Amino acid sequence: MTTAADTGSARSLPSDDLAQLMRWARVLVFVGAFLLAWVTLEPYADLGNNASLEFAFGQEGTAYAAYGILAGIAAVIAILTQPRAVATLIHPLWIALAAWLSFTVLTSADFSLSLRRFILFGLIAALTASLFLMPKGRRDLAGLLMVAVGVLVALSLVGIALFPEYAVHQLSDINEPQLAGDWRGVFAHKNTAGAIFAMTIFMMIFAIRTGLVPGGSVLLVLCLLIVLMSGAKSSTMLLVVSLLVSLAVCRIRSGWRAGVVAFTPLAVLLILGPGTVVSDAIAGIVRMLPVDATFTGRADVWELALDRIRERPLTGFGYSAYWALESTRFGQEDSTQWGGLAAHAHNGYIDAALNMGIPGLVLVVAVFVVWPLRNFLAARARGADPALLLMLMQIWLFGIYLSVLESFLFVRFDPIWITFLFAVFGLHFLARRPHVAD
Repeated sequence: MTTAADTGSARSLPSDDLAQLMRWARVLVFVGAFLLAWVTLEPYADLGNNASLEFAFGQEGTAYAAYGILAGIAAVIAILTQPRAVATLIHPLWIALAAWLSFTVLTSADFSLSLRRFILFGLIAALTASLFLMPKGRRDLAGLLMVAVGVLVALSLVGIALFPEYAVHQLSDINEPQLAGDWRGVFAHKNTAGAIFAMTIFMMIFAIRTGLVPGGSVLLVLCLLIVLMSGAKSSTMLLVVSLLVSLAVCRIRSGWRAGVVAFTPLAVLLILGPGTVVSDAIAGIVRMLPVDATFTGRADVWELALDRIRERPLTGFGYSAYWALESTRFGQEDSTQWGGLAAHAHNGYIDAALNMGIPGLVLVVAVFVVWPLRNFLAARARGADPALLLMLMQIWLFGIYLSVLESFLFVRFDPIWITFLFAVFGLHFLARRPHVAD
């Protein structure tokens, strides 16, 4: 960038000031968005207090406003600086998904709730689509991710060390006291902590490969420590699976073979998980394995949800509406099992069908499962940066696998959902402009 000192003309100062302002706006939006998603407006939830169980993100209106402001600023910056990249988002799949979601809002069993949550999805989609366009280059991206991850790690460890009653599960927790001792950091649940810190491990691998070795290495070790201490078994297992599968896919040149490798773990998880409530034979096989055949009570919720899908298979119960309906309570009072306190199906694909019908599930699979792999293959063929491409694929793989055991797709301010969307949009941009972040 040319400065006034270089040209000897004061006339360059306004443009230089504008460029500097835009640079800081990019940084603040990028880091601020991740910290808003991860740390939230109300970190360190008091799980011994009923009020904290209702909404762990602070006042809902404030959160909507925060995401709305960030989304607006990010969208303006993206449109002004990279309009061609933004234009690629006008794609038939995104249009079809938006159209169907709009339809499910209109047919929802709770129209006002579905409308509010659909508007929020629009804000979050605009924000996460713009985030990938904020950094000036791959090293800049790695540096900004390090800053965001560093703040998250620091806040979590400070909480664990100085006030563990707000950062570590306790026997006094109203729900799931059996989790006592598991680390959760700034998050409200150890499963969220395990998933997010697993995703940040992929980010720190990218930072190390970009040249930020000392800081990236320290943060990677700390993120791994928190994953292990969280006791989040699913995230720990899927972290390893995603790492291995991503490395294998990167070495496979054939597109269909890459698809087989990428989707085989997903198929296995679906068969051995929700498949147990569909087939007695599969359930019998799982009971012989050294695992909890109920998947910590998930099987009860899956069975309920699959039964309810049959009631409204075309439209579902409405965008993000089903679990907010009073009719979802089904009489279980055992607070040690999730079936008695279900807030979602603990399976993103089942929830998609439950809330948006079978057509919605098909679109979700097309947009978030199949299409990102096609984008990965296209980006690789066009010469996208291997380290960046690997990070985005790892986050995406982890997300589609985790969706078999957890529900985060389309879940309001869920940090896993927002991080997953960042990777999905990143793969989209790399497939069309492989050097968009250079």
